[in-house]
Amino acid sequence: MFQQLFQQLKDLFEDKDKTKDSVYALFESARLDVLSRKENCNEKINALIDYCNETILLYPFKDVPDHWRRMLIDTGLLKTMAQLERCKDVQSLIWDLDTCSIVSGAPERYEIVTDILEQLQRRHYKDNKDDDMSLASKDDVWMDIKYPIKSMAPPTFEWFLAHCNQDLPEPIVIKGLVNHWPAIERWKSTRYLLSVASARVVPVEIGSSYTDSEWRQEMMQFSDFMKKYILTETDGKVAYLAQHDLFYQIPQLKRDMIVPDYCYIEPKLNEFYTQRPKDVIKNAWFGPKGTVSPLHHDPYHNLLVQVVGSKYLRLYSPDQTHLLYPRQGLMSNTSKVDIDHVDHEQFPSFKDAHYVECILREGEVLYIPPKWWHYVKSLETSFNVSLWF
Repeated sequence: MFQQLFQQLKDLFEDKDKTKDSVYALFESARLDVLSRKENCNEKINALIDYCNETILLYPFKDVPDHWRRMLIDTGLLKTMAQLERCKDVQSLIWDLDTCSIVSGAPERYEIVTDILEQLQRRHYKDNKDDDMSLASKDDVWMDIKYPIKSMAPPTFEWFLAHCNQDLPEPIVIKGLVNHWPAIERWKSTRYLLSVASARVVPVEIGSSYTDSEWRQEMMQFSDFMKKYILTETDGKVAYLAQHDLFYQIPQLKRDMIVPDYCYIEPKLNEFYTQRPKDVIKNAWFGPKGTVSPLHHDPYHNLLVQVVGSKYLRLYSPDQTHLLYPRQGLMSNTSKVDIDHVDHEQFPSFKDAHYVECILREGEVLYIPPKWWHYVKSLETSFNVSLWF
């Protein structure tokens, strides 16, 4: 396998577009060192990776010039090429390439990067099989729901479009919409999840909520995340694989779900929905009991699919915003109010805000309209998918 990958990368770099700057000159020198199998060729490669990362950090991510993103992923591929024939630590190979791919987005290299990482992951898991454990929901998860969200069987496409086109559509729980997803059964199996992702690198939020003072983000291997936070008791320590496009990174998981046709409607724009995304935005949310998304709102229509476990959600209409104490500045979409510990002296009007709520269970889908405030808490180990459209 390694010899085949080496030749694949060799052909790739022989076709690389040349630039006339000193950075490319260093890349070209490193490439020639790799092809001639020189010792210590990683020194130049690591210097290039560090330089690319430092340069990328100078920009907001949406403004990073494509040539820097491309240089980073190409250098990551070159490092993979340098290590293939001599490195017996497949885990290290995956870490280096996955990290470069996450940071750069792998422009124009997505197919080859995902192909290489899939092959390396299969090789890694073949040597590290784990016992299986079910993450299936417990039947005794229960809460008193005072103001339930309306639930229904999947409506017609036309009905759903008309509903979304209202000036202020309401949330709905849709039952039976994703029963055909392979993910509904597969993602309950720890062995399956580890078989496709054990050595892959994922960004993890440490802390129960992003508003906590000690909250931070950390890159870690998926297997480490599972072992530390999903499969063992953590004495209150919580970590969350949150709002990450895991399905772009690991296509095997993407193949386990089918985006509902509802996500391809084109709802009319209004004061709460000012711009459609270019494509359906898919994000994974995977974590243990106790993870929290504080009261906040998002700019798009959202189908939130509960694949594994259950979550409690409380939602407030945009017309309740004046009672919810939004923060200022970059976090203006997040409330100052801690739903779990409301300070009624500091936020006296909050008690007057009207809300609806639900426990979202395995196989159910919650439609959340744009700018509806929502608080989310995992009642047990939970894996769900948000589909913004």
